[in-house]
Parts: sequence; structure tokens; C-alpha cells
Amino acid sequence: MTGWRRWAVVAVALVAVVTVLVRALGSPNGLQSAASVGSLVAALTPLLLGLVLWARRPPLVTLTTSTAEQADAAQRQLAGQVLGQWRDEIDVRQLDDPGPLAVRWRFTELDVADHVEHVAHESRLRVLLGRGRHRFTGRTDRIGDIAARFRDLKRRRLVILGEPGTGKTTLALLLLRELLDHAEPGEPVPVLLSLSDWDPGAETLHEWLTHRLAEDYPALRATAFGPDAARSLVTGRRVLPILDGLDELPERVRPAVLLRLNEVAADPLVLTCRTAEYQAAVTAPGGDVLTGGAVIEPDPLTPADAADYLAGCLPPGAAADWRGLLTTLTGDRRGPVTEALSTPLALWLLRKVYVDTGTHPAELCDRGRFPSADAVVEHLLDHLVAALVTVNPPRDGEHVFRPRRAWEPTDATRWLTFLAHHLTTIGSRDFAWWRLHRAARHRVAVASGLIAGVVLGLAVAVGEGLLVGPVNGALLGPLVGLVFGLVVGFARGLTIGHVAGLAFGFSLLGAAVGAGLVAGEPVVGLVFLVAGGIPVVIVGVLAARAVGFTPRETPAYADLRLRGRTRSLVRELTRWAGGGLVLRFVPGFSAGLVFGGVLGAAGETSDGLWSGLVFALVFGGATWLAVGLVDWAETPQADDRPRTPVTAFRRDVRLVCLKAVVGGFVIGLAFWVQDVIGGTWGSPTGLVVGVLVTLAIALGVGAHQPSGRYLVAVLALRARRQVPRRLLGFLDDAHRLGIVRRTGPVYQFRHARLQDHLARKSLR
Repeated sequence: MTGWRRWAVVAVALVAVVTVLVRALGSPNGLQSAASVGSLVAALTPLLLGLVLWARRPPLVTLTTSTAEQADAAQRQLAGQVLGQWRDEIDVRQLDDPGPLAVRWRFTELDVADHVEHVAHESRLRVLLGRGRHRFTGRTDRIGDIAARFRDLKRRRLVILGEPGTGKTTLALLLLRELLDHAEPGEPVPVLLSLSDWDPGAETLHEWLTHRLAEDYPALRATAFGPDAARSLVTGRRVLPILDGLDELPERVRPAVLLRLNEVAADPLVLTCRTAEYQAAVTAPGGDVLTGGAVIEPDPLTPADAADYLAGCLPPGAAADWRGLLTTLTGDRRGPVTEALSTPLALWLLRKVYVDTGTHPAELCDRGRFPSADAVVEHLLDHLVAALVTVNPPRDGEHVFRPRRAWEPTDATRWLTFLAHHLTTIGSRDFAWWRLHRAARHRVAVASGLIAGVVLGLAVAVGEGLLVGPVNGALLGPLVGLVFGLVVGFARGLTIGHVAGLAFGFSLLGAAVGAGLVAGEPVVGLVFLVAGGIPVVIVGVLAARAVGFTPRETPAYADLRLRGRTRSLVRELTRWAGGGLVLRFVPGFSAGLVFGGVLGAAGETSDGLWSGLVFALVFGGATWLAVGLVDWAETPQADDRPRTPVTAFRRDVRLVCLKAVVGGFVIGLAFWVQDVIGGTWGSPTGLVVGVLVTLAIALGVGAHQPSGRYLVAVLALRARRQVPRRLLGFLDDAHRLGIVRRTGPVYQFRHARLQDHLARKSLR
């Protein structure tokens, strides 16, 4: 906002202030209220002074991109956070205990790769001799060699193929750590991301990467890194995306993903996918190979490799019990056990079910019980959850492999089975807690409305009956408030509307206040219910927009820590932003004028215009400060940690609570000032209204925010014994045990085959 528009805003504000003061001094008790008017003048003087200074200042040059120095700092911060994040995950998955499996990798022989001259540099000796093939060989337990070969690729674009459980994600994780541990100058930061939420028809790769980085690594949104650090890193090729799970996307989408990746053919990247699914995506209509991408796949584990790995996992003194299985493994190359243990997944299962529990493995060699490799793996999957929960009880102190609470194996299996069935039903590998309500469907809608309505109705009844009612010589019974709460809450629950839900909540508040004021006169009471409900609904909707309550499908962010942030809080609260001035005052003025007009029409005040302007000024100023507080809370710090499911939930709850308190403060303060001007200093109306508004926002709107929907869904599913009461705590422990893995703010089952196995189990 520049030029005459600024001065127009100042003129409007000045006219409003002068009008308020003239009407106040011209009222019958104007001289008696001199102290109040003096206080009002003292409060408005800094506002007018600030407006004049704001209008006179030269327009600021707003930076739309981060500087090179800010991008460098953001890249260093991202590298440190990614390394710490995935080091912890590697420890939880025990990929270094006793060491990575010796999975051998090579160029694929399938016709799914780009021309070799686009992939690898030509060897002069190879050109002179005119013979030989390019080779990309390496072993997972020698990840440094694989990293060196990756760096030698022309464009550093790599596709990792393999069947389920062959170690694709493990290789990607170890490669990420190696590239960060031994980073070379100017190299991009490798970032592992799941592809499950990318819609290539709606977003380019750069657009998707930008918002994923900004969401998963909130520190990149800190002011120290400029206005768009995430976009600067992506467009400047400072990020090496490691895209995990192309096969987890719908079949029709996979060719489009490859085309999107080829739009940025010069960008380095790593892609993982199952072999058959990748081959189908390349050969499908509209599909294509990854431009400049080397494609590798693993060789099956040899029996000797499997035996060496198991021998390294056995505790001292257990070799005798395992001699029979190890002999079978190395001697019978076509046996079911040998075929089953040819993948890293099966070896991990065997370790958890038999090695860690100290169980004798001789039964696995019984071909009568286990006639095929699939039978062996299914048996191991059947006993995995119980083995992990039983062998790893909680203990005092923090331990990366130990849960924080004790769980019953049967309960844990039942809950995980339900979640696996839920994910399979919605066609996803990612458990995002903010989508849990899909498992409860209409039960969540009705339950959220009833819960919020009942609690809000009781709060209105208590507040009106104990505080407001006696002051006005009337009393609203708790039963009436409860009935209002049930009816309105049920209606709101069916609508599932965010702003509509807040409007219903405020309508309930206006109805309750109106009924209390005119108790004993049903006809007049009905009229006042309508007259009092309309302005409160308008105020509620305007307040929702001003404070920032908009529909959200994904978790929000809030950081309420004060340590080291007081200076930024003061700066945010005292910022006189041009556009913000208008946007924050217009709702207040509009709501105040409507409210004052209705009060005058109802005979509750002799000066409706005066009441409206005062309400508008107070509401606008309080909203101005409130939005500054919310903006401050939503701005991350440069040292903020990456998102996890638990931190994402807590931050969303904090923002809902903050906005509820802020909304209650704004409305309550306006009502309190009205009472002060009216001479009723001791009236509790402002306090009661503020508390009720806070409850209305927290319950009415919060129930339809991501964290609110999740909590209501847990309550509904808990009643059916399908999930535990503390679901995220349980999943955090399941992550520590190795049953699920954590990828940013979502959980995934450790292996897709485990999810599929449990989902089938739920249908038995």
C-alpha cells in the first residue's frame, strides 16, 4: 500500500476516533466519564501517531527470494538436520548391527534404462578397444564404493529396483548417510522423501519438493533464511531428492511421475521402485525411461552371505542350537528355508522371531510344516509383533530400542492389524494421523458434534446461570443450556463446516445470553434470540477470518517457546504492516457497527452508534495484536527440528489452543470495554463471554481441525477396541521396536509385506 491509500486509511481512522470522542463527551454523563474518555484518548494517541509515521515512511523493498548467503546457511542447516534425522532412523532399524548385509548391486539387464552414453562417462580404454560393457557393481556393506560410482555418473540420476524386501530403501538410506558423512564441496543435500503424496498432474517436481521441504523441515521457514529458502534450495539444485516408493503410487500415475522427472533432466535424484512396477511404468502408454538415469537391481543373497549374517547375530553359546539350520541353509540350496532367507527382510524376521527370543529354529527345517519359502516367511510374520513386544519391555531411562510403556502382545497385534486394514482400504502405505477420521467416517462427524455441543452447552449454562444471570436479574437453567448444546452441536457435527461450526457456536452463545436477559417472557425472548444471534454469528465469522481459522486438511505449526524469542515477539506485535492494518480493522469495524446497531434496536443501549464504534475500535486493535501473536507462533526458528508424527500433532494442538485463547481475548475485551463505558466496572460479562468464546473456538472449530478430528476419531475407534487410547504413543513405541518406520510426519509399516500380511489377517 503506497501513496494516497495510506493517507486515506489515516483519515478514516481519524474521523472514527473524533466521532467516538464527540459522542462520548456529548452524552448525558460525558463530564462524569471524563476519566474514561481521558483513558481512551491516551490509548488512541499512540495509534494515531503510529499511523502517521506509517503513512510517511518510504515504501519498503520486499525481498521475494532468499539471498545467496541465506541459501548457503539454509543448505548447511538442512544437511545437519537430515543427517541427524536419518542417523537416528538407521540406529532404530539396526542397519549397522552387526553391519549392513552384503547385498550385491549391478546394472539391470532389463530394457528400462537410458542409452549408456547418457548415463556413464566413456572410458578411453574402452573406446580404444571397442569392447566391454559399462559396469555399476557394489555391495551394501561397502557403501563407499557405491557412493563413488554414483558420483561418477554423468547426471547423478539413479534408479534402485528390486523385489519386496530386497533392501531398496536400506540402500537409499545408507547412500544418503554416506553422501552426507563424506560430502564434497558444492554437492547438494540428499533428502529422503516418500512419493506417496505427490500428484504429478497438479504439481511439478520443484513445486512438490518446495512445499515438502518447508513442511518437513520447518527451520527452513525461519526469517534468518529469507522468504523462500526451500524454493531457493530446490531451484538452485542444492537438494538431491531420494524419492522412495514409486510403486506405492497408483499404476496410472507412475508414467506421469517419470515424465515430470524428465522435465528437469539435469537435476540429480535417486528413485526406488519394485522391478515389475517400474518396467510397467516405462513401457506404459506415455511412459519413458528416466533420462540419464542408471538403473540397478540386486542379486539374490547367497546362502553363504545369509549364514555369515546369522552367525554374526548369534549370542555366545547359541551356535550349537543353530548348527542344523545353518547346515541346511548352506547345504540345501533349493530348500524352502534357503529360498526364504535369500532376502534381507526374511533374515531380519528370523533374527527378531528366533535369535532375539532365544527360540530353537529347528522347526523351520520341517518341510511338512513349511513346504515353501512363502510358508516360512508367513510364519515369521505371524510371530513378529508378539516377539518384539515380549522381548523388549520398557525400562528406566531413555533407550532407542525400548518402548516407553508395556503393551500386551495380543492388544498390539489387534491394533496394528486394524491400522494395516485401514491403510489397505484407503490405498496407502502412509499412516498420517490427521486422516484417521476416514476410518471412523460418519461416527466421527456425529461424535464431534455431540461432544463439542454438550461441553459447550454446559459451559454456557454454568456461565449464564452463575455469573451473567444474577447480574441481569434472570437465570438460564442448566437444562436449557444443555438442550441448546445438544441440538446445535448435532447440527454442526452433521455440517462438518469450519466457519459454519464457529457461527453455530456463537449463535448458541447469543441465544443463551438473549434467553437469560428476557427469561419469563417467551415471545420477547424468541425475538431477542434471533436479534441477538445474528450479530454474534457475524462477529464469530469475522473473528474466525481475522484470527486465521481457515479449513485445514494437514497439521498446522505453532511454537510457543519464549526463550530466545522475546525480541521477535515484540517485533511482531509492534509491526505496523500496511495491508494488515486494513485487513484487521475492517472486520472489527463491521462487526462492531452491526452489534451496536442491534443493541440500540433492542433498547439495550441508548447510543447504538457509540457502542458500535467503541466495539469496532477495541475489536480491531485487539485483533491486530492477536494476529501478530499468531503470526509469531507460526514462524519457526532456525534450529527447529524436523517434523515427526508426534511433534506435528502437538504443534497443531498448540495452534488451536492459541487461536481459541486469542479469539476469546478479542471478543471478551470488547465486551468488557462496553461494560466500562456503560459504568458497570464490576460486570463479569466480558470475562464470561471471553471464556465461552474460547470454549466455542476450541471445541466448535478445534473439533474440525486436524488434531481435533484425530482425537475424536480415536475416541470413536477406542470404543470399538480398534485402537489404543494413546495411539500416537503406541506407534512411537512400535517405531522403537522396529515394527513401523518413521518418514517425516507419517508412519509406515517396516515392510510393505508386513502391512499386507496383517491386512489379510484382519479378514480371517
